[in-house]
Amino acid sequence: MTLDVSFMFGGYSTEYDSSISSLKNCISSFISIPLNHRPFCIRHLYHISRQDGLVRTVQFHDGFTSSDLQDCILNLDHLPGSKLINAIEDIEKRKEYVVNLLHGQFGEDGGAQTIAALSGLKGTFGDPQVASLTMNKYAMSSFVSSLLPAGIVRVPATRLINSRNLDDAIRIARSFRGPVVVKPNSLGLSLFTALFPNPAAREAEITELVLNVLRYDTAVLFQEFIFGDEYSCGCIMELFEVTPLPVVKIETENHFFGPAEKSNANLAVKRLIDGNGTISNRIKNITRQIANSMNLCNISRFDFVVAPNDDVFFLECNYIPGLAKGSILDMAIQSHGMTVIELIARIASHSRPFERKAIK
Repeated sequence: MTLDVSFMFGGYSTEYDSSISSLKNCISSFISIPLNHRPFCIRHLYHISRQDGLVRTVQFHDGFTSSDLQDCILNLDHLPGSKLINAIEDIEKRKEYVVNLLHGQFGEDGGAQTIAALSGLKGTFGDPQVASLTMNKYAMSSFVSSLLPAGIVRVPATRLINSRNLDDAIRIARSFRGPVVVKPNSLGLSLFTALFPNPAAREAEITELVLNVLRYDTAVLFQEFIFGDEYSCGCIMELFEVTPLPVVKIETENHFFGPAEKSNANLAVKRLIDGNGTISNRIKNITRQIANSMNLCNISRFDFVVAPNDDVFFLECNYIPGLAKGSILDMAIQSHGMTVIELIARIASHSRPFERKAIK
């Protein structure tokens, strides 16, 4: 029996554009496959508008082209929309498997996961509690530091700033002896993230940045800057095991993978490293241990920094990693011998699905 797959994308978050890029790569890759070799059927594209929150539904068909996709994306807000709850009811009735491409807030912070769990939707949503944990960088770092000893993986010194201790922000920044990274606690793509080599000389800028972040997030992180090389390791959660993907090294001029480096390909080089190397094996083993300790489903991606003395520092977990062409995960799965469509087919048939426990 052929699997019916649909894609949910767009959303309310600051990572809207990332969601669109993920969709474009998935659909373009699918279109390029001959009809008789496609591992599943795509039925619908469900777009959640960032303007009015309504869901626009686009029906997919075998003759769908790249031009159709582009026209679809440009004209989505002109289509009739429906409330999310009504769209969810329609999806459930159609028994479609939904690939969740909603990055950031609502899409991977437990919001969409809770709705999917309560509605009985099948797809790549996963566990609401785990999604909420991974989206909270401070909580996730605390989890990792309590899970594994410092000899295996460390966590940069981190302080949490919110509206209740805002008056102490500069004093807290001064407490760091070296460079400080200021970043949102739950936004992705390194949005509003900045490195301050000398915090004492940039107090006005730090204050302004903190206030700006708090317009979009509930908390800000002051984090010790770890000078070293950044690495990322994706993994697939199979039914009975975790399969780490090839490790990607991110090289930048100042060893900081910030918003400018993520938006400009000329400022960062992403390179697959030797799968049998010491650093690669250590990062894969740490990734496997963290993933095995959580109720992760489908795919995730973990980011680390390796210091010059070879200490490994955990940075964050990406619960719904981007699938855009040329992205870190796209590079890793291709090196693993898969296309993005083969990855989706594998997840749908072999990944451990999230099942909501019955209430007695």
